[in-house]
This record gives sequence, structure tokens and C-alpha cells, in this order.
Amino acid sequence: MIIPTGQGLEYATVVQAPHEMDEADMPQPMHEALRLANDADRRQLENNLRKETQAFAICRERIAAHKLDMKLVSVAYTFDNTKLLASFTSAGRVDFRALVRDLAAETRARVEMRQIGARDQAAICGGMAVCGRVLCCAAWLREFDNINIRMAKSQGVSLNPAAVNGMCGRLKCCLRYENEVYEELQKHLPRVGSTVLVEKGPGVVVETQVLTQLVKIRMNDNRIMAVANEEILERNYKVPEG
Repeated sequence: MIIPTGQGLEYATVVQAPHEMDEADMPQPMHEALRLANDADRRQLENNLRKETQAFAICRERIAAHKLDMKLVSVAYTFDNTKLLASFTSAGRVDFRALVRDLAAETRARVEMRQIGARDQAAICGGMAVCGRVLCCAAWLREFDNINIRMAKSQGVSLNPAAVNGMCGRLKCCLRYENEVYEELQKHLPRVGSTVLVEKGPGVVVETQVLTQLVKIRMNDNRIMAVANEEILERNYKVPEG
């Protein structure tokens, strides 16, 4: 179908059957479909895709000619061919005014350059995550929430970059999905290093397992024993003197 957007008319494909949604979960802004796509629209889309391939090659050539420190990620025409949107990554600011003039002259379209981050690049390029599914950012994730290394620590994820970073080189978005559950479960566990009292006597907490709610304790005879969190009789136990 053809829908009006902030960038102009776009060709869209229905990916879900009609269903009810909470208003708070609806993507914003909402666009009303203009009409169903016809054969002429499909031919226009195919023509746009061919032109995008040509525009991508032209843009890369002009970037090299102007010696700009930027990496071209994608180029896309609006459905009506009035605008060409080029997305790129760069470590810093780039003066691309000369590049825009060249592209406008070559493509005869209004050119808009957009600098994007590593996460946006992964969303555009797509790929498979280590879980075996399509990258969330490419499949359904519309907004990137703040993610920090503390989330990985609380979930017991290895801090090795190969384990904690996604294809974009940033912390995996999925670290946030279960973080709230981990934080809530963590509240019920004693702190590592604190003294607790169990049925067999006092001991010092040396490790906790959030999901299983298991607590490992070093007893006075240096034995390590694992007990369920609910079996702890007293936390922050003060060992009687003498």
C-alpha cells in the first residue's frame, strides 16, 4: 500500500494481520494508508530499487573523490523519487556540502545526508544474532534504550566483548529485556561478603545465583555449601563474641 510519511509517499507492505493494541504501544507517528498499491506502483518500486543501486555507486565514488572520512551505509529514494536519503557513519562531523551538490546534479533529486550510529547501521544492514534469530533492531525494535555494563554484571554475563557486544560493537540490546527481573530477584539475595546464619551455623556469602536463588556460603571450617535463599535463617548475622 501507499502511505504518506514525513519523507513523502512510501511503498509499504503489510506484515501483520489486523489486531487490537493498547494505545500506549502504538508506534508514533501513525500514518493513514493513502491507497492499495497497484501494478504501476510495483513497477515504480522496482525502478526505484534499480536507481538506488546506481545512486549508491555514485555516492561512494564522490565520497572517495572528495576524500571524506565517512562510510556510506545506504541510499534510498522516496517512492515519488523527489528525495534521496543517504545514511552514513563517521567518527566525527563531516562537511558534505560539496558531496550533496554533486549528488543532486547526478541524481536530479533533493539529497538529504543522515549521520547514523553503529546500532542504526546494524538495523539497516541486518544479520543474524548469536541466538539464531534476525537482529532485533532489524526485525522489530524501533527505539534503542540506554544499556550499561551493570546490566551484564547483574545477569552474570561474561564481560568479554565477544560475549557482551552485539554485531554493532555495542552492548547487546537484549541485556535490557530481562534486566528488570534480575534486579527484582537480586533484592532478595544477601550481599556477597556478608555473614548469614543457616541451620548448620554461621557462614560468609561467597557467591549468589540470581535465577536459581542459590547462595554459596563458606562455613567456619572452610567448607563451601550451597543453600536455597529461603533456607537462610538470618542475614547480616553478627557472630557472638567469645
